[in-house]
Amino acid sequence: MLKLRSTLGRAEVTVSTAHVLGTWPLSPGARGGWLHRAGCALFGHAVDNRRFEAAAPAKTCGCGEEILHEDGSETRVRHTLSCFFGRHSYARIGTRDGHDEYMCRQCGHPLLFEVERADFRAQCFEKKVRYLCNLFGHASHVVTRRAGMTEYACGCGHTFLREAADLRRVTHPPVCTLLGHFVRFVERRNGYSEHVCRNCGHTFGFASPARSMH
Repeated sequence: MLKLRSTLGRAEVTVSTAHVLGTWPLSPGARGGWLHRAGCALFGHAVDNRRFEAAAPAKTCGCGEEILHEDGSETRVRHTLSCFFGRHSYARIGTRDGHDEYMCRQCGHPLLFEVERADFRAQCFEKKVRYLCNLFGHASHVVTRRAGMTEYACGCGHTFLREAADLRRVTHPPVCTLLGHFVRFVERRNGYSEHVCRNCGHTFGFASPARSMH
């Protein structure tokens, strides 16, 4: 039995060896193989909007497990390092609350920019993470109240849904850096299902199969 607990005491992951190892005859590279399941147990499930777009309505991880349910249950998702250390590839999905909304076509990271931001009015663009915000926190403004929470957006575009209604700076807690995000469904919008991390309020938009990603 493997147990991971955050120093904040807010997240705990318990994984049985049977769940990780499964049936030994599976090869390490096979879909649902024990090595793949071990990786998901340690780092969280891998998400990819390109895969979700081409898949059936039920979203699955490469380990074979169905993930990202819309029944209030949580899915632990890993960080998409190719987006974090490389560039996010964003597509505009609409305008709401005085902001243009974009979604990463791979990891589902959203961006909200005020419509006055002429430097971000393209339909598609690539953008690197603003690492200083990740280190020192996001200087954020209120976008709206929804789903019983306050939505915030940083000047870098990063969004959060938090219960607190008067935040001026939003930080990433260590538990999310170490263990990934524990996300649950919030709502469907513009062909995406939105999920939010219970620890930091980071939101993600995961594509529905009917939506074209081109």
